Amino acid sequence: MLTSKIFTDKSQKNDTITNRLIYFFIFLLLMSFAGFYKTYMIKFPNFNGFTWAHHFHGAVMLTWVLMLVAQPIFIRTKNFRLHRIVGKASYFIFPLLILSFFLVARVSYFRNLKATGEMEALAGMANGIPDIFYISILYGLGIYYKKKTSFHLRFFACIGLMILGPGLGRFLIAVCNFPFIAVPIMIGVIALFTLGWMIADIIAKRSAFPLSVFLGIIAITFVVIPNSHAPLWQGFAKWIASNLF
Repeated sequence: MLTSKIFTDKSQKNDTITNRLIYFFIFLLLMSFAGFYKTYMIKFPNFNGFTWAHHFHGAVMLTWVLMLVAQPIFIRTKNFRLHRIVGKASYFIFPLLILSFFLVARVSYFRNLKATGEMEALAGMANGIPDIFYISILYGLGIYYKKKTSFHLRFFACIGLMILGPGLGRFLIAVCNFPFIAVPIMIGVIALFTLGWMIADIIAKRSAFPLSVFLGIIAITFVVIPNSHAPLWQGFAKWIASNLF
C-alpha cells in the first residue's frame, strides 16, 4: 500500500509538471512569433538581409518548438505511441537543428568580418557557437534519461528556457522598445527561475542534477560573452572559423 501511494504521488507530481510544460511551451511558441514577427516575418516576401541559412534555421526551429509543444500533450492525453514516434523523429530533427545553428553562425561571422573586422567577428561567434554545445548537452541528457521521467522532462524544459531567450529578447527590444540591457536582465531572471525550481526540488527531496546542469550553462554564458575579446575565446573562435567555416 505504501509503495502504491508513493507511485501515485510521483505520478501526480509529474502530471502537474506536464501540465505546466504544456502552457510554457505554448507560451514559448507564441513568444517566438511575437519576437520574430517584427525582426523577420514582417520582411516577407523579399526578406532583405536574410539568407537561406536563416530560413532553414527558422523552419527547423519552428518544427522543434512544435515538437516541444506536442510531446507533453501526448503524455497528458496518454497517447504514448505518438510520443514515441515524435521522440524518435527528434533523432533526425535535432542534428538539423544543430546544423542550422552552425550555418547561421557561419553567415554571421563572414558578414561581421566584412563590416567590423576579424576581432569583432570572432567575438560575435560567442553568441552562436556555444549554443550548439549547450543545447546538445541538454538534449543528450534528456534522451539518456528518457526512462527517468523527472529528469527527462526537466532537461527538455531547460531546452525550452534556452530557446525562449532569442524570441523574448527580440520582443522586449524590437516590440517593447526596451534598451539592450534587458537581454542580460532577462537571462538573469531565467537563472533565478531555474534556481528557484532547483531549490523547490531539493526541498521536495528530488534530485537537483538536471537544473544544476542548466544553471551551470547559464553561468558559463555569463563568463564567455563578456570575455569574447579575450585571447582564449579569440583563439578558439579563430580555429573554428579557419577549419570549419
